[in-house]
Amino acid sequence: MERRSYESAAISPDDVEMLGNLFEQIVDEYQIPREGEKAEELAARLIAIYQTGVRDVEVLKKLATGSKG
Repeated sequence: MERRSYESAAISPDDVEMLGNLFEQIVDEYQIPREGEKAEELAARLIAIYQTGVRDVEVLKKLATGSKG
């Protein structure tokens, strides 16, 4: 079975938009300043999780924020 490498795959414009919208939702919900280390860490986590193959927005959010609900 072929194993797809998500790390080297380009992120489509639609997925960039989805990740950006999710980032905005999380910084609003958790009152994270858009500038600074916390926002950069969140963006990096979202991309890293996406690159593992996770595409479900709710799962991405839960994994990126560490939320259990």
